[in-house]
Amino acid sequence: MNNGRKKLKFEFFFDRFFSNFHRLLLTNLLFAIPSAVVFVGFYFLNQAIFHSINIVFSMLTIILLYPFYSGVVMVVRNIVRGDEDVPVVSTFFNAIRLNFLPFLLHGVLICGAAVLSYYAMTFYINMLSVSWVMYALLFFCLLVVLLALYTSFYLPLMTLTYDLKLRYQYKNSFLMSFGEFKNNFFATLALAVLGGILLTATAFLPNVTVLVIVISALWALIVPSVATYCYVFFIYRGMVDMIADKENRTREIDEKISAKVNGMDKPKTKLEEEDFSDIDISRLKDTDDFIYHNGRMVKQSTLLKILREREASGEVGKDE
Repeated sequence: MNNGRKKLKFEFFFDRFFSNFHRLLLTNLLFAIPSAVVFVGFYFLNQAIFHSINIVFSMLTIILLYPFYSGVVMVVRNIVRGDEDVPVVSTFFNAIRLNFLPFLLHGVLICGAAVLSYYAMTFYINMLSVSWVMYALLFFCLLVVLLALYTSFYLPLMTLTYDLKLRYQYKNSFLMSFGEFKNNFFATLALAVLGGILLTATAFLPNVTVLVIVISALWALIVPSVATYCYVFFIYRGMVDMIADKENRTREIDEKISAKVNGMDKPKTKLEEEDFSDIDISRLKDTDDFIYHNGRMVKQSTLLKILREREASGEVGKDE
């Protein structure tokens, strides 16, 4: 007797995570190289321009790092879908080489969305004391930010998995941001748990220097790849199933259209549906002369064509 049971989703989550943790670690180290260059460069730029760390200016790092993030997403996606022995280094760099420009554009748009979200949230929070209406506007703003976040979940996956035009990548990613609510919720929950663990790990550090060292180490070893794993695991299968269902429905429509174009499923006209069993086909002539039938005039050539088609299909007998 087979006492085996189907594994729960969270069991698959931890099985694949721990069995591939060394691959996630290596992926993170590869991503840490461009991250270090960009972060150090922007630190000195911030000091030179603003004499402090400017949050909005620092968001420009998204644009420069996003093409390299394609390597992280590609490795994580292959792990999530169950590929065995994922070659991390070759997968990472091939993803960057093949998707540099699309991900650079994604980075520009995501950076723009992040900047607008930051200003909108800051504005409405500061205006809460003015009127209760600001609470409603803040709530609406949170929903928009959440949809933008979910869209950014699907966009890199869509780019790496499907050969679609950019407008379809954005359209499908946006539709899934609210169409795949359950999967998005679990992805958000997983990221919230990860965020809680990281905050706990850094909450009681003695000084700023130690805090910077620990945060840098966490970013270099864990954060990008593990955070990506947390959301990709929950949304990847739903995305694949939704696109597959959409492709199947599109194929069915195309087949119906093709059948109609080729005359395979051409709808009948009212004249073709009428009963002409009382007409003797042998008396009809293939001319444009009219014959009176069922209260109207019909061309004999048209009527003859209809009756011959019925005869050929077996709908009427030879004696009609």
